[in-house]
Amino acid sequence: MDARPYRIDPAAARHSIEAGDAVVIDLTSPLIGSAVRGRIPGALWLSPKEILDRNRHAADLLGDLPDLPRDKTIIAYCTCPDEEASARLTRVLRGQGYDAWMLVGGLPAWRAAGFPMEANQAAQANVAA
Repeated sequence: MDARPYRIDPAAARHSIEAGDAVVIDLTSPLIGSAVRGRIPGALWLSPKEILDRNRHAADLLGDLPDLPRDKTIIAYCTCPDEEASARLTRVLRGQGYDAWMLVGGLPAWRAAGFPMEANQAAQANVAA
């Protein structure tokens, strides 16, 4: 049994996103951002460092987040193998009543499924340089 609840597979996530029922949060590290050639279309980027800071209480973390709609599903993903950033954000948001989920397999699983991608700003800046 998976100890990390509230996981959504890429196909279900895509369905929710395309139906307009979800907000996607990208937690890709800026240290590898230029190597990651894409992101889920429309995803909002948040700093995984801020999310993973164990010295920050959930209330402080929530105060620094953009205004997230409570009537939509929140889907968080990262590129780290253990999905730690998206798991913590999902737990914090769920604790505050949001319908939050972490994407199983993160961005690599989305890409492997052949789902739509858009260029991320870090990758675009690297190509232009």
